[in-house]
Amino acid sequence: MTTAYFDCLAGASGNMILGALLDAGLDKTRLLAELRKLDLPPWEFRDERVHRGLINARLVDFEIEDRGHHHAYTDIDARIAAADLKPRVRDEARQVFRRLAEAEAHVHGTPVHEVEFHEVGAADSVLDVVGAAVAFDLLGIDHVVVSPINTGSGWVETAHGRLPVPAPATTQLLAGSGAVAYGSDVKFELLTPTGAAVLTHAADAHGPLPSMRVLQTGYGAGTARLSIPNVLRVTLGQPVAPHQADTAIVIETNIDDMNPEAYEYVSARLFAAGALDVWTVPIVMKGGRPATQLCALGSNDAVDALIDLILTETTTLGVRTYQVRRTKLQRRSLKVTTQYGQVRVKASYLHGALRDAAPEASDCRRIAAERGVPWRDVYDAARSAGRAAAPPSPDPAE
Repeated sequence: MTTAYFDCLAGASGNMILGALLDAGLDKTRLLAELRKLDLPPWEFRDERVHRGLINARLVDFEIEDRGHHHAYTDIDARIAAADLKPRVRDEARQVFRRLAEAEAHVHGTPVHEVEFHEVGAADSVLDVVGAAVAFDLLGIDHVVVSPINTGSGWVETAHGRLPVPAPATTQLLAGSGAVAYGSDVKFELLTPTGAAVLTHAADAHGPLPSMRVLQTGYGAGTARLSIPNVLRVTLGQPVAPHQADTAIVIETNIDDMNPEAYEYVSARLFAAGALDVWTVPIVMKGGRPATQLCALGSNDAVDALIDLILTETTTLGVRTYQVRRTKLQRRSLKVTTQYGQVRVKASYLHGALRDAAPEASDCRRIAAERGVPWRDVYDAARSAGRAAAPPSPDPAE
């Protein structure tokens, strides 16, 4: 699994997305070979290294003979549908342009099939959109996270006249997508409709850089020189699941006058009432009296029941409670078959990799008693089978 994180400190455009992915290792030859499958007027690919501020970035663009001509959405969709591309790539590109058409239709109050693109509909934008779909496929990107997006501010001159930044179609694409956008003092259209369409369609999440093992990073340059580095950064990596964490309540009491035979019964009652764990600790109380500290760990909604049970079933006169934070490994439960029988196993993961596969002790005890074999033999066989059967990495946090 490969995650791509787009850091949009200077917005995003179609050519910036492609430039960043090429800078991060996308195979240029394979990209252009796929794009040549589109039925478009002759075009040339511009690819050069530039500096934006102190950052060395990759500037790409498409030089096309009919740049600026109007294109109907239905024509664009038909051209992409007819191209000999991978079905997934073709479908993703068509969906992006459909979203662009729907945004334009909403802004202008026209049916989708009557939409004609101007700036966004030029053939270079077709190449940007299809190129992004090809890039995600070639790089094996299956998870995309997008940072808060700097849209810029001011005005932009379009075929529809002077429009505020972000342009109405761009704002419509952001609406309902989950994207986080903000304006800035940069008087420029930092986020274009094409950039917004690609990123809002591809994004699985929006926010800060996720936990990942970084593999590559790349910078795609915008055409303008601004007061900030006009670049889009992409970081490619393998996701690393963070430790799971939650809070629980510890309930404890010191007891020096209860029959020790009662603790096993009380513990069973506490587990049945929802305790996450129960334990006892030998202690010495005032006057040198030997005693037992009884402790129970419970979730917030089980605390009252656990306290009531301790006060009812033990001789204590009171309990103490305090909140603790638990850090837990990710886990998966599975069943494995051994020469002795079927055993439940709990696989645990650390830093996204399998750490261990622990058999359920109760299953091992039952099977050992039924088969008349040593418990350790059953346990070892189940642990070995569990490590072989457990997935090498966990599913999303359970």
